[in-house]
Amino acid sequence: MIKTMNIGIVALSAVLLAGCQTSNAIKNASSDGMANMFTCDKIETTFDAYDKDKNSFPALQQITDMVGIDSSSFDSSNTASYFGMVKTGVNTALMLKGCAAI
Repeated sequence: MIKTMNIGIVALSAVLLAGCQTSNAIKNASSDGMANMFTCDKIETTFDAYDKDKNSFPALQQITDMVGIDSSSFDSSNTASYFGMVKTGVNTALMLKGCAAI
């Protein structure tokens, strides 16, 4: 029952993701096992660092690398604009690991 619910939540999250880049990045992260490379605590701590300083491009790059989002084409002068996409990616990675979303 819980596994079915988790699959449903992940499927719903994937449908709601804005843009093909995010959707493909999350799909690749889960298939490549990238979401399993880091603990939930590490992902949450890294996201918190970006959340506290949304203007930090290194913080953005660090969290996107952890959850499998390609940030190479991101505008480094507008890092706060990616917050929603990054939070969705983080939550999807956490759910794939069986952890609570942030």
